[in-house]
Amino acid sequence: MGIALGCAVKPVIAIPASVAAGAEFYQTILGGIIGGCTGITIYLYSLDYLLKTYKKHLHNKKHHEVVKAPVKKKAVFTKRNRMIVRLMQKYGLNGIAFLTPLLSLPLGVFIAERINEKFIQNRQKVLLYLCVSMVIWTFILTGISHLF
Repeated sequence: MGIALGCAVKPVIAIPASVAAGAEFYQTILGGIIGGCTGITIYLYSLDYLLKTYKKHLHNKKHHEVVKAPVKKKAVFTKRNRMIVRLMQKYGLNGIAFLTPLLSLPLGVFIAERINEKFIQNRQKVLLYLCVSMVIWTFILTGISHLF
């Protein structure tokens, strides 16, 4: 249970810590895969809900009194938008999915979801790539941890 909870946030720390605590190879693999993929799924779908709620709430606050007709907005290139485009061009979804278990699952899922929103628009594909990456990294990190 502890392995799964740790892997839902930071697998690169949770997996070696579980091996150091005496977890068996198959326990670490199973806990890492279940915890990581569950965490990715929860972050991906709850992030979407939170962002939609935030945008709706923010939109209602700004335009509470005056209702305007929709106006086509000119593209605004903020620092965040530039960063997302740069990450997508440099690494793509494969690169972000590959790096996510090494960095932090919430951060990687957030970046992958923003890239999905702007470029891909296929959440199942993002979920699949992130989970496959998690499975691969669980095996790699468990194997390395058991060697040392």
